[in-house]
Formats: sequence, C-alpha cells, structure tokens
Amino acid sequence: MARRWGIMGTGGIAEKFVHAIQAEGGTVAAVSSGDIDRARAFADHHGIAAASAPHAELLRHEVDVVYVATTNDRHHLDAAACIDAGVPALVEKPFAMDAATARRVLDAAADAQLFMAEAMWMRLQPAYTRMRAAVAEGLIGEPGLVEAAFGVVLDDDPTRRWRSAALGGGTLLDTGIYPATLAHDLLGPATEVAATGLVGPTGVDLRLGVTTAHPTGTAVWSTSFLEPAGVRAQITGPEGRLVMADPFHHSPGVTLVRGDGSSEALEVVGHELGLRWEVREVERCLAAGAVHSPALSPTDTVAVLDTLDRIAAAIGLTRPAFPRLPWDDALG
Repeated sequence: MARRWGIMGTGGIAEKFVHAIQAEGGTVAAVSSGDIDRARAFADHHGIAAASAPHAELLRHEVDVVYVATTNDRHHLDAAACIDAGVPALVEKPFAMDAATARRVLDAAADAQLFMAEAMWMRLQPAYTRMRAAVAEGLIGEPGLVEAAFGVVLDDDPTRRWRSAALGGGTLLDTGIYPATLAHDLLGPATEVAATGLVGPTGVDLRLGVTTAHPTGTAVWSTSFLEPAGVRAQITGPEGRLVMADPFHHSPGVTLVRGDGSSEALEVVGHELGLRWEVREVERCLAAGAVHSPALSPTDTVAVLDTLDRIAAAIGLTRPAFPRLPWDDALG
C-alpha cells in the first residue's frame, strides 16, 4: 500500500525524495518549511496539496509517515514532534547532533511502538549490500582494514548550511558519518578513536583525518570540504580486498581483488533506483507493523554517533547549544 508522505524541509535532498516517493507510486501530501512562501513554492512545483510553516504544522495534515529533511540542528526536534503526533518518521542523517539525544528520541519512539529510523541510505544501496554479502561469504577472509575518503570541495560562503555551526554543519556530521558507518558495519563499534582536524573560522570542521580501532580491525579515513579527495573506499582482509566504485556511499559497483592479483566485478543490480530503496524499506516496515528496520537499526545509529562525538572531542570541536527537546521544556 502506497502511503501519504509528509516532507519536512525543502532543500535538494527533499526534492530528490519527492521524486523517489512518486516513482514508487506514493503520494506526497504535505510539505513544510521554516518559511511559508518557500513551502508553498515547493508544493506548487511538485504538485503537493498542502504547504505548512513552521515544520510541526505539517503534522496537522493527514500523513501516514514523515521524511525529515530539515537542517542537522533540528532533526531531533522534528523527530520528537512526529513522536508526539504519533506519526512514523524517516529522519535524515545525522539523526541528532549527539548520541545521547539520538538515544532519547529513538527510545521514545520504541516506547510509543512507532517506526522511526535514520535515513542512512548507503546501507540500502545494492552495491553496499553486495559488498556485505561478499564479506559474509568469506571472499576476502575476515576484514581487518577499512580505508575511505570523502573529500568534496563545497562553496565557502559562511552562510551556507555546511559552513554554519548553528545549523550543525561541518564534515564530521555531513560526510564523515559515511566512513564511520562503513567501519562500524564491517568491524563493529569503535573501541578507540584518534583524530586530527581543521576547524574553520565559522566554528565547523573543514578537514579530518581519523583512525579508529574496532573489535576486529582498524579503520583509516578522511573527510574534507577543501580538497577533492574523492568519495572512495576499500575493505581488506587476509585473502583480498573489495573496492567500492566511487562514490562509495551510493556506489555503482564492487570489485573483488584477490590476493593473487586477479580481480572480478561483482554483480550489482538496481543502483539507479537511488533513494527509492529507502522508500521501499519504510513502506515494507510499515506494512509489516515493524518498529525498527533491521538495516537501519537504532543501536547502530547511536553507536556511530557515539564515535562521531569522540572524534569531535579529539579535535577540540565545540558546538553551540542546540534547542532542547520539547519533553525537556515540559519538565521545566
């Protein structure tokens, strides 16, 4: 059954998600923005019936599930509003600005028996699932080394979201979450963290070099808004390595390179569907009455954010105070 979606946010990822929902036969019934004119323009452009501002007003409309695509600083607030309204939600990454906040919101959703997940779309991409299957098949032996880079040069306008500390910008939360997730998924939760980084004049990290220890290996990765290092990754075990075609977070393919130097392209089907895999997974979970997606588990969401918290501490990154959860205000 295709459901009526609400979308909080009108940025580029929200626009792509509208197309994904519609391609899957679903309907976007309402959209919200912090600015009503922006919400109305987005709604008119995409044929959406209802436009709202502020974001919580969207929940007054008849929607079955919400996609939260607001700025990083308010993901936790919009997720909490969905819980209070009894509406399931898929929340863009990072789910919250820190692990403790994410845990509280996800626990509240579980207590309410309400589906909620972080939109870590990488985990649902066909190349990623094929890579994990290859690891499970023992094609490279037990992976011991994960290497990745996520370097893209972005506009240095200090008012842009990724350069704004108040909006939760910086490489760690925007792009570093991908290699951190890759390492977590393959090697287990990080047990040790070492990092260096450059914090820019607007108070956000612009470059990071990270090494993490895990129960079964080591991860080495970097992120940058200043250098075009590419979006690349490989996973190595004693019998070979798996190379993710760029960009690794929605890779079009995987190559197995054996220890003897021979290589083989592993079959990957459905890469072109992109964000539609998330729509399908949410629809599947809701149809099954599931509170959690096994591919997007809250335990993994919190564990990765815990690693990001430790990296932020290692480079001396301090963040501004973000809005408290409405539940905190109710407590006084």
